[in-house]
Amino acid sequence: MLLSCATGSEQFLGSEAIATYATAKAVILPIPYEATTTYRKGCETGPAAVITASQQLEAYDEELKRETCLEVGIYTHEAIADTRQQPQLSAEEMLAVTTATVSRLIADDKFVVAVGGEHAITTGVVQAYRQALSEPFTVVQIDAHGDMRFEGC
Repeated sequence: MLLSCATGSEQFLGSEAIATYATAKAVILPIPYEATTTYRKGCETGPAAVITASQQLEAYDEELKRETCLEVGIYTHEAIADTRQQPQLSAEEMLAVTTATVSRLIADDKFVVAVGGEHAITTGVVQAYRQALSEPFTVVQIDAHGDMRFEGC
């Protein structure tokens, strides 16, 4: 199955690492979903901001002495669960489309890098991996802040 590239937007790492879906081993999956943010709104713009910022990254890895991203091939998927386009998208709908999309990517032997702004997207990504893999796996979640509020306050 050939998926369309992120239409009308930049590609992760720009021209440095663009690969076709068929040849890419890694897929950047933008998930600009925002519905349960409690403090400052705007996390739905996170995936686009990360992709834009990636244009300034260097492809050459000093430690490995090579351009690993060129060897791996990176494909930027079109955005899913986009509340900028579908403001009334429920959490259940977002989880369903996220799980289904990530499951298809895994079935196509892709390493999925989901880029979102809201913590809730992690559930759909992890659910797809749990369904696909029998062995343990690791989730790396990078956040803009620590979310370490003391619950007793």
